[in-house]
Parts: sequence; C-alpha cells; structure tokens
Amino acid sequence: MSKAHIQHLEHQMAATDAHEKGGRLAVANGAQHDPNEQTTISPRAWVVIALCALALLQNTFFSIAPAVCAYAIATPLGATAGQRIWIVNGPGIPSVVAGPIMGIFSDIYGRRYVVIFAFLIYCIASILAMTASGINGVIAGQVLGGIGYGVPGLIYAIPSEIVPAVWRAWVQTGLNFSASVGGIVALMGMGAATKADPINGWRWVFRTLLIMDGLLLLGFTAFYHPPPRTETRATWLEKVKSLDWIGYFLLVAGLAPLLMGFSWSADPDKGWHDPHSYACVAVGFAGLVACLLWEWTGTSRGFLDHRLFEQGRNFPLSCFVIAVEGALFFLTNNIYSAEVNGLWTTPGTLTANAHLLPFYCALFVIAPVMAWYVTKHKDVKWPLCAAFLCFSAAIIGFAMSGTNGKMALGFNAVAGVGFSVILILVTVVVQLSTPPLLIAAATSVTIVIRTIGGNVGYAIAAAIYGSLSNTQIPENILKAVIPLGFNPQYVGQLIGFLMSGQGLEAIPGVSGPILGAASAALKETEAHAYKITWFSFLPGAIIAAVGCALFKNPKERMNWLVDAPLEVKPAGRDNEAGVDTDSVLQEKM
Repeated sequence: MSKAHIQHLEHQMAATDAHEKGGRLAVANGAQHDPNEQTTISPRAWVVIALCALALLQNTFFSIAPAVCAYAIATPLGATAGQRIWIVNGPGIPSVVAGPIMGIFSDIYGRRYVVIFAFLIYCIASILAMTASGINGVIAGQVLGGIGYGVPGLIYAIPSEIVPAVWRAWVQTGLNFSASVGGIVALMGMGAATKADPINGWRWVFRTLLIMDGLLLLGFTAFYHPPPRTETRATWLEKVKSLDWIGYFLLVAGLAPLLMGFSWSADPDKGWHDPHSYACVAVGFAGLVACLLWEWTGTSRGFLDHRLFEQGRNFPLSCFVIAVEGALFFLTNNIYSAEVNGLWTTPGTLTANAHLLPFYCALFVIAPVMAWYVTKHKDVKWPLCAAFLCFSAAIIGFAMSGTNGKMALGFNAVAGVGFSVILILVTVVVQLSTPPLLIAAATSVTIVIRTIGGNVGYAIAAAIYGSLSNTQIPENILKAVIPLGFNPQYVGQLIGFLMSGQGLEAIPGVSGPILGAASAALKETEAHAYKITWFSFLPGAIIAAVGCALFKNPKERMNWLVDAPLEVKPAGRDNEAGVDTDSVLQEKM
C-alpha cells in the first residue's frame, strides 16, 4: 500500500470509530428517512421476502425429511446403524462452521453472491444424494448440503433489514410459518412417499429438495440485487485476508470433533465408553475454549465481533436462552419421537409422524397473536417468559405421560406454543439489539449456539436415558418372565425381538403371556427412564424464563427505519451512515 493510501485509511478509521461511539454501526445508504415517518414495503422487497420464506421452508425440509426417512433410506441401501446416524448428523458440522463465515462476510461485503453460492451447493448436494447407489453417496450429499445449511442466518436477516423495523415480529412470523409448512411436508409428504415405494420412495426427499433449490437459485439470481452494504476499494484478495481465519480454524478445531463425538455417542456400536466419543468431545471442548479465548483477547473484529456485545445485555442473554431452546427443541424432536415410535405407535408409520404435527401446527394459531401483541406494545420479554413457562409445562406433561400417548400428544401442542414464540422473538431481540451492519453475523452466531445447545442437550439426555435403561431393561424383563417359565439365557434374543420385531423363531419356549409380560416390563422401564430424562431439563427451562425477564425491550429500535433498503439513492462520501470497510481491512492486516 502506498503511504498516501495508508494515511487515507487512517483518516477513514478515525471517522468510523467516532461514528460507532456516537450511535449505530449502520449499513451504507441505510436509515435515510425520519424514524417516525411511516413507509411502505416495495414490490421488490415483497418478492425477496417470498424467496426467503421459501428458503426457510427448504431449510426446514432439509433438516427434517432425511431424519424422518433415515430408516427408509438406510434399509434398501443396506446401511448399518452407525451409517444411518450420519444421514441425520452429516450436515451439522459443516453448517455450524459455514454459518458464521457466511454471516460476517455477507454483512461486510454483500449478501447476493453468498446466497447464490449456498443454493448452488444445495443443488449439487441434492443431485448427489438423489442419484446415490449406496449409503456413502447419500451421506456425502448430506455433508455437502451442510455447507449450504450455513445460510439460515442470512435468510432470517434479509427480510428484517429490507422492511421497517416496526414489522420485525410479523416478518419473522411469516418466515416461521413457511418453516413450519416445511416441517409438515417433510413429516407427512415424505412419509407417504416412502410408504408408497419402500425401495426408492426416499429419493423423493432429494428430488423435492432439488426442485426448491433450483427455484431459489434462479429466484435470488434474478431478483435479489441489493446495493453495496459498505464503501470499499479493497480487492477480492484483501477481503479474504481480512477475515478472521485464526478464529475460523479454532472454530473448526473445536466444533468438528465435538459434534462428531456427540454423534458417535449415539451410535449403538460405540456409546460413551468408546474413545471415538469421549476423546473427540474432550478435544473439541478444548478447541472451543481456545476459540473463545482468541475471540475475546486475540481480536475484536472476529466472527464474535465485540460490537455485538456493546449494546447491553440482550445479545449475551439471547445466546443463553437460545441454547436452552435448542436443547429443548432437540429433545422434542428426538426423545419425544423415540417415545412415539417405542411406546405408543408402530415405528416409521404415518401415524407416528402425525404425533409430531401439533408441535409445528401450534405456530399457525399462536404466532399471529404474538406478532400483533409485540408490534402494538413493543414488548418481547414477557411473551418470551411465557413461552419458556409453556415449555416447562410441556416437560412436566411429557415426563408424567408414561405409556399414555394421548396425554403426551396434548403436551406436544403445549411445547409447540413455546417453540412458536421463542425462535421468532429471540431472533427479533438479537436483530434489534446489535448493530444493523452486523445483523447476519449476529443471527448466524445465534443459530450456531442453538445447534450446539441442541447437540449438547441431546447428548446429555441420551446419557441419562442410557444410564436408566441399559441394565434395568433386562433386569425388569427377567423379573416379569422368569415366573412364567422363561429360560433367562435367552433374554438377549427376547429383547432383540421386542425392539425389532424380528427373530421370534430363535427364542425357545416363548408364549403369548411371556411376550405380553416382557413387552409391558420393557415399556414401563423405558417410560421411567424417559420420565427422569425429561425432569432433568426442567430447571434449565425455568432458568431461561427468568433470563428472559432480564431482557430490555428494544423499543427505540422498533420504528419506521429500514436498515438496508433495496432501493436507495447513491450515498455521498460524507454520508455518516456509511461504513468504509477499508478501515476494517487496515485494522486486521
């Protein structure tokens, strides 16, 4: 760099620092009108909002459909139980790594090409999985799709920043409406597809994804042309060099082994006694601690930009409560689903999938009322408190349901009430409590923390359940069947039949009363283990409700300003709302 250019950057840096101290770190050309002057949403913005709604539907479908159809995918391809787990967990690691990178890069240098790249990756991943002749091809497609799955932080951010801030709750409600539709289509539509064609019906999961991926790729390419977010003369190489690569390396070094360890802990062939599980978790935890230390002391402009924490307690509180919500969400989708398939219905049927619907359908009733209340009263913290109390009530209901599936079904709807409010309003709080320029970075970090909270929570739940069932199941079954004349040396085969429905002919001396007594003992033992597992998470839900009461309502930001309008007049050099990212580059280089 020339001396003159360096002096120019130093001058720009001083101006930017003064601007940050005086107010918001804003998007170039943003917030150009009176915050109290009502504005309308342009037709172009409506098209982009519709694309983002479809993108959230696609993302939810991507996260649920392969998991729901995991058995239907694995069985015809001859996959083992360990391979089947990676159909579900494959996207997790690349998504939590890609999310923060996509978020901060798109905040500073623009969103258009990042979004287009994400859906191009999705298209390739869907084709790879759809045409796979073996399980490894499906897993490869899921892992590649996980890179695209880093995009939700942007998709939640884009509609919020192109409409007046007063409509944030309604915008996020609309996005989550679409996401819930994606969940319903995944549960019922793909269940019907695999039932109609047990051999190749699962390919409709990826065919459906490819259709949506293609529409979104074409749609964003054609209609999403936002103006520059920042004023910069940096080259592409300077932009890449300015990123927090040390932080990203440490993030990968921490999250990759951590999540792999948690995935292996759920593998029936490994579990927590296997070094694949506990060694990876230990290494991952150490890497994550190193990453946090670097982001705290080594840099102030990494993916955990310090400016995210400079506007009060809302952002750190949001990180905590969304981690708890992530754990509760994973429990509902995994532990409750296990109860549905193990205690109350025939596994893998449409009836079993239908038991999950109230959780997603509750949003259609609750969310509009919540959005109206938040918009009118500019209050987010008390609805969030109420939502976590609903989740707390649902936890108690799940724990006490035992073998009563109808009772649990009702409390699944209660949990859906909590889910409907929390994800929407925590996103609103995060976006209204951090600098407008960093909205995607803040949202992406929040989603990553939610994912980590979900994985850690589920691993804890699985460990609790395992400790209460691994030895108790054979012990209690023996107590029930030995008085009926059953030979205890065949208890392993008996449990195998009860779990899979196969191998009855290999169990000598079995009878109807013996099978009935064994099945009842199995279900009672499992119900007790699930009960303790659910109650273990009740304190976390209550603490999160208390944490929500500590939020400060961001009323001053819920006005008619548009943080990043799609149609603006060119900003002058002296526009104080603009941010010259050359100063940021100079600081990092």
